Amino acid sequence: MKNILIFNDFSPEAEHATELALLLAGKTNTNLYVWNTCDKTEETVAKELLIASININEGMPEITDADTNWIEKLESKLNWQSGLMPVVRFIEGVDYEPDHVLQVVKKYDVGVIVKGIAGTEDDLLHIEAETLKCSTKSGCPVLFIPEKVEYKAFEKIVYATDLRFCRHEIVTFLTQLARLLNASIMIANISARGLPYMEDNYARSVFENEILHPIKYENIYFSNIRERDIPKALDVLVNGMNNDLLVLVNNKYHFKELLGQNTPYNIPDNIHIPLLVFPS
Repeated sequence: MKNILIFNDFSPEAEHATELALLLAGKTNTNLYVWNTCDKTEETVAKELLIASININEGMPEITDADTNWIEKLESKLNWQSGLMPVVRFIEGVDYEPDHVLQVVKKYDVGVIVKGIAGTEDDLLHIEAETLKCSTKSGCPVLFIPEKVEYKAFEKIVYATDLRFCRHEIVTFLTQLARLLNASIMIANISARGLPYMEDNYARSVFENEILHPIKYENIYFSNIRERDIPKALDVLVNGMNNDLLVLVNNKYHFKELLGQNTPYNIPDNIHIPLLVFPS
């Protein structure tokens, strides 16, 4: 596995996401890189950055001991609970913006970006377009961590796709992750809008020949979903089958049918688990 990069905007959901990112880094033996971002719409964050401000010509402020106390506490908690102690580094000298993400990903060998997400006024979790833009520009998937999700490593991963367009690089990534976490993977085939349902025997044959045989991972399973109502189908996958990580592709195969057509994308309140979104 490549390293993990987390976007930290100093919010409670960012701290919770960092706690889970630390656990994943420890379990997968990867480094965790923390990139302090500046949300210009939040005056409190801006003030904190200004208080610690240095020469504005030098980009982001230098990381001080006071800035790292919060994550040191999370590291100590993880070490006490599990004995894990992943390497943590802060990104310095690079202003956070989507156009800079690719250079950071390449320099630090990043394989996944982590972002904490919170609810809106009507209490729906939402995904901002800017984070998806970072994913598109860098080629990295984004792991969105809801602010109140249970703190634990993933055990049951479900990749919702149309089997005819199932991406091998995504299955390979998920297999690498699942092996390290001792997790299972389910490939859930839901026919894309406008395409016919794949009969069970044919679908299973495609799964076994095109996915199962090349991967050679014993804990990968297949489900051929007849339900064409995407929110209802995903509700069953998440709540009926107790999967704890939902994998989607941005703008493809059920993404907008679940999250809507416009940004910020609102996550239905029955989808309460982390989402791993790959760039299209």
